[in-house]
Amino acid sequence: MAIKELADTPPKANLMKEIYQPLPKLTAVVDWDALDAATTAEQVLRRFSKALENADKNAIADTFLADRSSYWRDTLAFTSHLRTFKDREVIALALIELNQQRRIEGIALTPGLAQIVTLSETLKWIDCFFTFKTIDPQATCSGRLMLLPEVSEDGQVHWKIWTLSTWLTGFDTYPENEELLRTPSKPIGDGEQLRTDVLIIGGGNSGILLAARLKALGVDYLVIDKNPNNGDNWALRYDCLRLHTGKSFCETPYLKYPQDAGNSLTRDDLANQVKHIADEFDIRVLHSTTVKATDFDEESKLWALQILSGETVRAVSCKHVVLATGAGLQGPYVPDIPGIEQYGGVNMHSVSYKSGKKLAGQGVKSVLVVGAANTAFDVMEDCYDAGLTTTMIQRSPTYVIPFDYILHPEGLGIFDHVPAEIGDAITQAGPLAVGGPILGAVHAKLAAAEPNRYAELTKAGFQVLDSTQADLVDHLVDRCGGHFVDIGTGVELLTTKKVDVKAGVSPVSYTANGLQLSDGSTVDADAIIWCTGFKDVDIRHDISEMLGDGAEAIRSKMDATWGADSEGEIRGMWKRHEKVDNFWIFSGGTAQHRYYSKIVALQLKGVLEGVLYEAYRDLPTSGQ
Repeated sequence: MAIKELADTPPKANLMKEIYQPLPKLTAVVDWDALDAATTAEQVLRRFSKALENADKNAIADTFLADRSSYWRDTLAFTSHLRTFKDREVIALALIELNQQRRIEGIALTPGLAQIVTLSETLKWIDCFFTFKTIDPQATCSGRLMLLPEVSEDGQVHWKIWTLSTWLTGFDTYPENEELLRTPSKPIGDGEQLRTDVLIIGGGNSGILLAARLKALGVDYLVIDKNPNNGDNWALRYDCLRLHTGKSFCETPYLKYPQDAGNSLTRDDLANQVKHIADEFDIRVLHSTTVKATDFDEESKLWALQILSGETVRAVSCKHVVLATGAGLQGPYVPDIPGIEQYGGVNMHSVSYKSGKKLAGQGVKSVLVVGAANTAFDVMEDCYDAGLTTTMIQRSPTYVIPFDYILHPEGLGIFDHVPAEIGDAITQAGPLAVGGPILGAVHAKLAAAEPNRYAELTKAGFQVLDSTQADLVDHLVDRCGGHFVDIGTGVELLTTKKVDVKAGVSPVSYTANGLQLSDGSTVDADAIIWCTGFKDVDIRHDISEMLGDGAEAIRSKMDATWGADSEGEIRGMWKRHEKVDNFWIFSGGTAQHRYYSKIVALQLKGVLEGVLYEAYRDLPTSGQ
């Protein structure tokens, strides 16, 4: 099958138009000051528990909102999968069907966590957490409810479930044991034949964290990585790299970042943390190693891979293969424009960029930075600081979000105020149809309060979209970026004209000294840095580079990756693919690495021990 013929399976949904739902505006008269959140939550949870125990479809449905869409997002606890169900009749049917298998018991409100959350004058809700057990498999699970008041026909106010989130915490018979992390790992050895339960391809942030999770669960694993050292996935990138999110949001499991690390983690902070975890827990990594060939035996359900370590070819037999390749972005993208042979200067994509000082050392005095998202601003600031005359080419408007919005406690800054487990439950375990609009509303509220924040930037010619016009989650899910978090001096450099900007134009050809733009103008520079992102967010398109010979047979069966499906679930990530057995993709940002490393590890452990059911892929209908 040719790459261009790859099926869009599951189909990609338009997140903003098809998944996001308008946030409710409350009309019910509630004395919020007198309301006891814990007592109210306990009453709703008790009704829900009794209805589920009795398999009473109507009673279960009645605990959810009737006048608007309600949601249930499950992560492994009921569905052994990642699923989101919409509307109370469908939710009730799915709960009854799945509870016949899981046999839920011991639903209990978590003390001290029920509270009233206020987003605006027209939207408040009760937020609470609970725990429960499943008998088959024997497991401990957690959940979260968001409750809204609903007025019945007789004018009475009843509290109903807006969103239900449930997730597997751990298998009771196979608990996580952090003491295993400190035990010495068995040597990889020099043999030509290697056997393991789980082969992790990629030893960067995601691969090392997943390996640590597996070690704590007693799962045999092996990591292979193309780089020579732990942490090189960060260390080999450009010198001025930094994360455009807060440190608490990016925190790692088991070992926290040093206290003296700044709130915006640098390249060295990130590289050192990966190295620290790998060294501290004796993670088994085979460095300078790539995959030469891959094959899967449908009868034995075993993978057979040939790996290349330097000049040495070795065979690996394993039960599961995990692609842990960072964000999962495929191949640098540089527009294919004519005349490249004319240009006599330095020409590179940002993946090859190291520093402005290095360029200056090569005799470069001026640079064009093509692009206007996070990486482009990092590079632009670095080039200016190195004394280079710098011009930014902005091809289309950029969503600009201030760093203080990212750190706001009503948004992703919640991790500064609660443990990571609670923050993850709020930001990652719930339905995207509700969580996305809530985060967007927080950012929009902040932007609306300061409409002129980027007036000077606009006056300088830069085309700005603020948080009343664009959405962060949409950028992350659909494009894996493309926005700019205003964290450094880049905005000031543009507003003070220390760095020039050419906005609303695209390069159409090279010239001997630079680029010709779509408006007919030309710009000259000694170097061009293309901060233009990557070819595709669908890992299937470059799977051969990861799996070598035999990849085509796997590619044709894989789910598409990134973008949301019709339920608002991220396609192809962190879960079993429908048509490829024992194959996993573990990608995303640093916060997703922390949260989903546990989700993937639990699935691997459950499958290996035979306690995880087949993924539930059905969708009950109200006619059942």
